[in-house]
Amino acid sequence: MKRLLSALGLVSLLGGAASSMISCDGGGSTPPTIAVTSEDLAEGGAYVVYINKSGNCSKGCDQLAKGDLILEVDGQKVTSSKDTRNSKIATGQPVKLKVWKKDTKSVVDVEVVAEPSDKLPPLKDAPPFWTISATDLDKAPQWARRAHFGHVAPSVMLVAADGGILSGRDLVGKKRFIVFWDIATREEQAQAADFLQVLQKAQADLNARGIDVMFAQIQFPSNTRQAAWNDSALRDFQKRNGIAELPPLPLFRFPNATEYNAAKETGCEGATSYIQYLRAPPAIVILDENGIIRWHSEGIQTPPSDTPEPLLNLPNQWTIIQAIEFALNNLQ
Repeated sequence: MKRLLSALGLVSLLGGAASSMISCDGGGSTPPTIAVTSEDLAEGGAYVVYINKSGNCSKGCDQLAKGDLILEVDGQKVTSSKDTRNSKIATGQPVKLKVWKKDTKSVVDVEVVAEPSDKLPPLKDAPPFWTISATDLDKAPQWARRAHFGHVAPSVMLVAADGGILSGRDLVGKKRFIVFWDIATREEQAQAADFLQVLQKAQADLNARGIDVMFAQIQFPSNTRQAAWNDSALRDFQKRNGIAELPPLPLFRFPNATEYNAAKETGCEGATSYIQYLRAPPAIVILDENGIIRWHSEGIQTPPSDTPEPLLNLPNQWTIIQAIEFALNNLQ
């Protein structure tokens, strides 16, 4: 990451800065709601993200719920996400789980019989339930745990400016770094331009780690002034504000009324959609290869007072750099 910051012409951040910053994304003095707290993950094991309602589970899945923690699988302690993958859980044979229940704050035994499901195309082996190591999920700073944090691939239909359409399920299988941005004000456009330039400089490092960058302009619910741009306007924005010497970012947008097709707006959590929980631009959403959202931040953050120059006075750049560092270091 030092090489990235050097390329950006910025200095390295002080250790621990992300956890001590002040939020500037919601206005007022009330901090934004944290979707999953460190206390929720304190028991360890694997965090249950979502129960697959289209899953192939004949026993036990109805005894699990989002927020539960799977501590053991067939007597073996769960220490990573690999311990609850399909090859361990969805075998078609009885599997005994020891589970910490979020609602009762107690440990119970659950026997599960399940197999992978093909009922969420194009996913061929969807699990009976999605999980993520509690330790891994807990790595995100508090300000990056907005409503989508700890969910799995909500429904969406994204149109690529250069052609093609991606659904929420299409995003599963690769690591994704998504910026949802808007154009309602000059300030929002300036923030998007800063994010664009920093991501152009970081894109090679992200791609080298198998992380795809997606720069998606959408009309946020708070935007009642400015209609979403078309493909030509998006390309013009990148041409005007991007770094000509570097590869451009892949551009996306929500479909217009003519393009929209409900059958293509799919995800892994039923009707739960991205736009449902996006409130303030620019929003950064980072997914691991299983589609689990490991980071959801909104707005621009104020760097801590001990942040070195020049980042101390560059909150737009500081915000996006925190997310880039997280993706590079935590999506192995």
